[in-house]
Amino acid sequence: MDIWGFKVGLSTDGRKIWPKSIKREAVRRVRDEGCPVKLIADELGTRDFLVRKWVKLAEARATHDGREKPKPFAEVKLAEETSRLAELSHNSGAIGQLLVGGVCLEFPLNIADAELAKLIRVAGQFS
Repeated sequence: MDIWGFKVGLSTDGRKIWPKSIKREAVRRVRDEGCPVKLIADELGTRDFLVRKWVKLAEARATHDGREKPKPFAEVKLAEETSRLAELSHNSGAIGQLLVGGVCLEFPLNIADAELAKLIRVAGQFS
């Protein structure tokens, strides 16, 4: 059976075996062209929940393989005093404070950027 120029096989019990190329095309039409899921499902001769499943899986894959990264909760940038802050943290064990929503975070000023970002993400879940 041909759909959209792609071969679709049938299993022994008569169900369609959807090739990856059709799944990708269906997802592309929904995401890029804004086609309604119901319309795509009708064209394929299947139910709309299956097309929604393909879209959801594609979004999950894109998020995890680095093509589309989720937007960060917060971006932290240090002003011109970066070197002075670093010097303070090494010499005096200085502590920084950051208010995120209703949560006050305290952290050593020499904390790694990645660790500070994790701390802010966690705090954002509670604010």
